[in-house]
Amino acid sequence: MALRLLLLIALFAGSAFAQNSPERTRLYTKPDPANAGGLKGRIAKPELPIEAILATPAENPEEVYEGEITDPKRAAFEFKNLPVGKYDLIVIYPAAFYEGLQLNRDASTLTAEDLKKIDASIQKSEPFFTKRIIHRVEGQTGRGNNARCIVTYFREKGSELLLQTFEGGFSRPDFRRTFKLVLLKDVGPGWQIARARDLYPVWVDPKRSLPEHHFSGTLKQLRVADQIKDLGDLDLTR
Repeated sequence: MALRLLLLIALFAGSAFAQNSPERTRLYTKPDPANAGGLKGRIAKPELPIEAILATPAENPEEVYEGEITDPKRAAFEFKNLPVGKYDLIVIYPAAFYEGLQLNRDASTLTAEDLKKIDASIQKSEPFFTKRIIHRVEGQTGRGNNARCIVTYFREKGSELLLQTFEGGFSRPDFRRTFKLVLLKDVGPGWQIARARDLYPVWVDPKRSLPEHHFSGTLKQLRVADQIKDLGDLDLTR
């Protein structure tokens, strides 16, 4: 009985703090000390404490790097040991997130019918979540072509966590939320999800509203060479 109680406490504690580094650390690409490049800067607007900041190269969306918040007011950040290339940033606040993701290299040619089919595929995906919100989608129309979209997935109810070694389990009352970069392919009859990259999965208070989405060109295609590039003060509201 005592062992069962200890395991329950340990499992719940581990889950309760999943929004901190241990869970997401496994998601993110480890910087390579052999790389001397990186980015640093300060978000001047909005004047809010950053919850998290991410960087990803458009050419390889599987790679997502987590930046370090470098000042007590949580406005300054730094990415170290990034490979040479161009990066898009995602800045996450408690009530909003800003992204500069290059979803498609050229102008999007997706039709209204494409968008309808893409939405249908997204809404059927990942049944664990009860709500899926597509914020932006771009791509090329035509069979065999690709599209990308940034999506919020949200579970509007608690989650059952089952112990594998004991009967029963327990539920946690908070809700699950994540932002995902979703890659789709036109397979003829419709658009099929090829890959989905988790960006920021967290457990959230049910009373907390979903963060508002904003696109910011300031965060798009930032070049990294062989040293830390200082971006200075950034205005994401322009």
